[in-house]
Amino acid sequence: MMTTFIGIVREPSVVIALVTLLGLLFQRKSIPEIITGTIKSFMGFILIKLGGSIIGDSLAIFGKIFTHAFNITGIIPSNEAVLSITLDTLGVQASLILLFAMLLNIIIARFTKFKFIYLSLHLMLFMSCAITAVMNGLGYSQIITIIIGSIIVGIYMSIAPFALRKASAEIVGTDEYVVGHSGMIAYFISSLVGKLVGNKEKSTESINMPKSISFLRDSIVATTLTMLALFLIAGIKGGTGFVYELSGGLNFFVYCLKQSAMLAGGLFVAKQGVNLFTEEIVPAFKGFADVFAPGATPAVDVLVLFDKAPNAVLIGFLVSLATGVVCILIFPIIGLPVIVPGLMACFITGGAAAIYGNATGGLRGAIIGSILDGLFLCVMPAVTLFIFTSMNAGNVTFADSDFTVTSLILWFIARFI
Repeated sequence: MMTTFIGIVREPSVVIALVTLLGLLFQRKSIPEIITGTIKSFMGFILIKLGGSIIGDSLAIFGKIFTHAFNITGIIPSNEAVLSITLDTLGVQASLILLFAMLLNIIIARFTKFKFIYLSLHLMLFMSCAITAVMNGLGYSQIITIIIGSIIVGIYMSIAPFALRKASAEIVGTDEYVVGHSGMIAYFISSLVGKLVGNKEKSTESINMPKSISFLRDSIVATTLTMLALFLIAGIKGGTGFVYELSGGLNFFVYCLKQSAMLAGGLFVAKQGVNLFTEEIVPAFKGFADVFAPGATPAVDVLVLFDKAPNAVLIGFLVSLATGVVCILIFPIIGLPVIVPGLMACFITGGAAAIYGNATGGLRGAIIGSILDGLFLCVMPAVTLFIFTSMNAGNVTFADSDFTVTSLILWFIARFI
């Protein structure tokens, strides 16, 4: 029975489908509506993950070209890489933490004002893994690790969406759902700083473009051309011969164009998944919440925001990446390990930080917010690297701000108990 539970928890898309199924059953929907809603929510989540995988594959290729071009070696923050390396040793404890954290999240939503159910469960598996690594590294038993980890993750799943509820509602335009993601600390600070130093009237989305380049308003076109420019610059710097070998003999320009289009296509697939997912899970969730946590709101992946401010997403990615490059130059001077920017994290969390900064502080808020996110993605992995040495994960570590900040706080507290 426990093996079955762990198998379900490790595949969040199944949990999402079950939540949708229960919600529709509790609303006494017809059998065709139940089947359609359940499959569509499952498919939407799969598309989100598929789109993210396509984006990740393209960015991984760009990362190889980039590091070769600029002769960069160092620690790479990658949540997915850490999980795949440590799943055999930490997977059972991490999965149990997530299972009990989900139950605690529902209890908190039912009996307190923090009425949010966190549905980005794949991210919480990463956090559960990070907490397991911290506790194991300090010598705590499996039972204590699971208990402490479940409490921390469960409370986080309730409080983080609550802290960003107003900013999320302003961006989304409704309070039917909020954002639950692993860069919430960076997003929260970005929204605060944007409000303090920015001007929301000067939005990234109102940037005037000449008619001759009006095609850049299309997010797919803009993303493709932006990535094409980055691929070409890095490829030319590193030598077209390297790209030729990497591509298996394809023409240099064609390969760069193909990978750029793949990334933009991945973003398109993820957005379609988000639309399908939210269209089904939001109404179905009401039935689930009415039974288990009346009045609760679903917290979903931050990709739901990416079509709200596509200019901010591109700005956030580029600024966050540029911040990481600057850190590469500075860290050896100040004695920190070199952290190679995690391109997936720069794209997702950098884009999201810019969206939140733009919502409260316009273009200036977007730029400052993504700079702060870039610092989080480099400084925190460098500072917390020693905590995760027990994982034996080689030259990779956790990336997103919520994982690293939470792990550092836990380490400071747990080592004295």
